[in-house]
Amino acid sequence: MDNNGYSDKAMASAGLPYEDIKWYDVAGQPFGAASKFNVIVFNNANNIIDVEGPVAIGGSFYSPRGLSVGFAGKDKKAVSYSPDLVRFLIGGSVSMAGPLVVIGHVVAGGGFNAAKGSTYLIGKSGMMDQIQDLEFLYQANGGSRYWEPSDTGDHYLVSSYDVPRFIPASRIRANITGFFNDARESIENYKKCIEDLVPNGIVVENNHEWILRGNNPLQNVFLIDLKPNGLINKGIRAEVPQGSTVIVRLRTGANAHLQYGVYGEREKANRTLYVFEDASNIYMEKSSDIWGSILAPQAMFHAHPTGGHVSGNAALGAFAVNADSGFEFHNFPFVGGVRCQTTPVPVVPAPVVPAPVVPAPAIPTPVIPAPVSPAQEEREMCPECPTCPAQRPCPVPEPCPKPEPCPTCPAAPPCPKSEPCPTCPAAPPCPKPEPCPTCPVPPPCPKPEPCPACPECPKPKPCPECPPCPVCPEQKPCPVCEECKIKSGVIMGCIKGCCCNNFHDWDVKLYERCNNMDVLLRCVKIRGCGFFEFKVPYEGVYILKVRLANNRCRTFRCRPMVTLNNVGVERFMME
Repeated sequence: MDNNGYSDKAMASAGLPYEDIKWYDVAGQPFGAASKFNVIVFNNANNIIDVEGPVAIGGSFYSPRGLSVGFAGKDKKAVSYSPDLVRFLIGGSVSMAGPLVVIGHVVAGGGFNAAKGSTYLIGKSGMMDQIQDLEFLYQANGGSRYWEPSDTGDHYLVSSYDVPRFIPASRIRANITGFFNDARESIENYKKCIEDLVPNGIVVENNHEWILRGNNPLQNVFLIDLKPNGLINKGIRAEVPQGSTVIVRLRTGANAHLQYGVYGEREKANRTLYVFEDASNIYMEKSSDIWGSILAPQAMFHAHPTGGHVSGNAALGAFAVNADSGFEFHNFPFVGGVRCQTTPVPVVPAPVVPAPVVPAPAIPTPVIPAPVSPAQEEREMCPECPTCPAQRPCPVPEPCPKPEPCPTCPAAPPCPKSEPCPTCPAAPPCPKPEPCPTCPVPPPCPKPEPCPACPECPKPKPCPECPPCPVCPEQKPCPVCEECKIKSGVIMGCIKGCCCNNFHDWDVKLYERCNNMDVLLRCVKIRGCGFFEFKVPYEGVYILKVRLANNRCRTFRCRPMVTLNNVGVERFMME
């Protein structure tokens, strides 16, 4: 199955319904229900700018910038519009200086603060009361009483042009803390199960890469031991049968250091799984392209300060990256089908003598195997079990020797008698103090000399006469300045009615185009005719759309008569 086909199918169901945010295991899938999220982080995360698939963060999220969720690159499909799927799930609080733009619902367990312009694109369910449901889900304290979701034709827009809006977990009675606790326990159990898998492929190393070679048509397991330094300074490339799963067990010690540019291959991304067995920190020290999914629920991932990406699912303990980084998560969901060591394997008799089947040892949470074809069952024949040797009798233990008696402690010697203190000698008599000397008589003070007489001040000279002031010429009156007709940062106009001469209600909406996406800024409803005015920054690209509020009254002659009185922005369009 190719990446694109699986991606198209997975995009439609990516996320969880807001009415049923609960954890569930999936047979053969290490990520379980989290396979519907591009990335799941169990503690805090920060500064992510773009994720192609849904996001689940158990702690809090902070960013001095904005974040887009669900928008794919040029060669991939974005997630589909959905009326009920949650694509941004936060257990703690959200604090963002930029806008949050999500194709889907946003649910948070704590506080929520994102910039104005945050917008969520919600698919239509076909129910008549869907707008009322959205108004209930996204109602916020201090919000405008005129706020309502916008109908764009094939989906609704939930915008935060007045106050930050989101769905509180308490409003839908969602136990987000329980969801993340169950998710972590399940993923860690599956990780331990994978760590017990016996490698069935070989690793060939050269100067610049590790070549993983396996011939199993279903699952190939490889072990790369990099202890104690944990330097992953070469590429990883797999030579395995087409359609088989590649599992790479990485032993790095406490710190794993990613120091190469490319790991894995794009065409095998959705069937490649990197398991960091013992890393507490994963440092991306070079901007790297990681093609495949990462299973490291115990580790903190430090992304590169300038960029890089992970193309697959990711289960991480925590996530941190520089605020100026362009690091991204791309949605290449892992297909699953992992067969653990204890997964029962179909038994096919040998060509000549049937061999007894050795049952697999039981584990606390057995994993149900994925269905296999008859051709695959023939490849997985059990070998003959060896004959167990006769058990030796247990040796008879010798009697314990009797303990030796403890020695008698010697008596302590008597304490010596203390000697009497010596008699102190008598102190000598103190000498008599000498008499103080007689103070000398001070000499008489000298008489002050008389002050000299002050000289007489000279008489001031008369001031010279000033010449007469010249007569100033009469000032000409200033010309009257023409009134400035264009006001910067103001888009103003009026609707004078409709070309059909009937009375209609109009929706006047102003959008700002940012990163090839139109973000709704303001919406004004005008009954029949009236004025509208929007104050916006001069720099930017703005689009004004005037639409009938009720399309049922529309005729072929219905066109608004719009007059623009002031357009004080750099770039402006009108539809």
